[in-house]
Amino acid sequence: ASYALRVMNQTPYALRAKMICANMRGKALSAFPLDVQIAPFSVSESLLPLRIADVGNFDRAVVHVSGGNVAFSLEAPAPPRTPAKSRFLRSAAAIVGLTLAAALAAAAATPRISLVGAPDRVLSGNALDVPYAFGGWASMQYALKTADGRQVTAGMVGAHHGTLHLSVPAAAGQNVVLSVNVAGPFGTRFAQQSIQVTPAPIVQQRAPRKLPAARPTVIAPRISEFAVVTPLVHAGGNVTFAYATNAREGEVWLIDEAGRLWARTPITPYGSSTINVPQAAAGRQMRAVLHARNGKLDDVASVGLTILPGASVTQPPPSVAHTRSTSQEPALSLSSGTVGPGDSVMVAIEGNHGDAQISLNDAGGNSIEQGDIPAGQEAVTLSAPSVDHITTFYIMANVTEGTGEQTLVKKLVVSPR
Repeated sequence: ASYALRVMNQTPYALRAKMICANMRGKALSAFPLDVQIAPFSVSESLLPLRIADVGNFDRAVVHVSGGNVAFSLEAPAPPRTPAKSRFLRSAAAIVGLTLAAALAAAAATPRISLVGAPDRVLSGNALDVPYAFGGWASMQYALKTADGRQVTAGMVGAHHGTLHLSVPAAAGQNVVLSVNVAGPFGTRFAQQSIQVTPAPIVQQRAPRKLPAARPTVIAPRISEFAVVTPLVHAGGNVTFAYATNAREGEVWLIDEAGRLWARTPITPYGSSTINVPQAAAGRQMRAVLHARNGKLDDVASVGLTILPGASVTQPPPSVAHTRSTSQEPALSLSSGTVGPGDSVMVAIEGNHGDAQISLNDAGGNSIEQGDIPAGQEAVTLSAPSVDHITTFYIMANVTEGTGEQTLVKKLVVSPR
């Protein structure tokens, strides 16, 4: 039976897949001795062969995939079992099988020579390698003699195939004869072959040719660490990354969820790089990607981060918060910029807008409460969270406008009572 396994690894960890077989009682049987390795950010497709005769009857094949913080299992049913044959058919098949086995055994025991691959010509004084193969219940004797009958070398081999390593001396003459004799209880086979001996040519010594300098070996890049050093990442500010890599060159990219590149900077030998975050990235989920290169070889690592609004985001006065915008552009307003724990805060979208998703986030970018404002409505009410000291929160509105989308941000200060 053959099982096809396909694993798509979208994590930075190397995964390992191990296959076993299980019966109805839960006993695990060894199935495939080798584990399948899946590299980070790769797709592995493997064909796992399984011999039923070695494993025995089983009910399902199980593949365990693990590595890093990933662990899961896949199951597949066993192939359908062949129905039992009748006793008469089994007996007849056994008789026929025994007859054929006896005939094949007699044929296999008869000595036979399958191969004696001696060359037609050899240089005087050089080694002579002769591949051979014979069959049957027998052993093989060999002898290398000169044309006048002098024996150069001889011996006996028991292995049914291999290579004879012989040496032709310079005084062997112009021809040597290799003879083999395969003998056993069921007969004898004999073969011989003549080999012409050519005098070795006289080689003039020449000055050694200067070899070209070896090209330097390119070491594959490896990233052992990649992390965000800046505790809170704000739009318009700087974010610093620390990394450990043996790469000579590369870049750090800042990419949003749609795959757009917002900023980039080259890596440095001391393992730290800084990127200035654009103001328009406020409220977005980003991924920092480290692309390390050594020549044509590269390696990639990534880490996620949330871009918080910059320090330039200010809360309008309460009197302005209730004033309806006269422009057509959507604007975000709050019923109050400073509230107490448990107070209701009305969040309104003024101007022309589509559907809007409202979220109340803390300074770390964690969402505390969410709400939606459909295109036909203008406001939603959120509750201020409980705090034990004056805390600043951020209300973010993701507003759709036709095929586009924009993010509006307001500060909300919650003071304990």
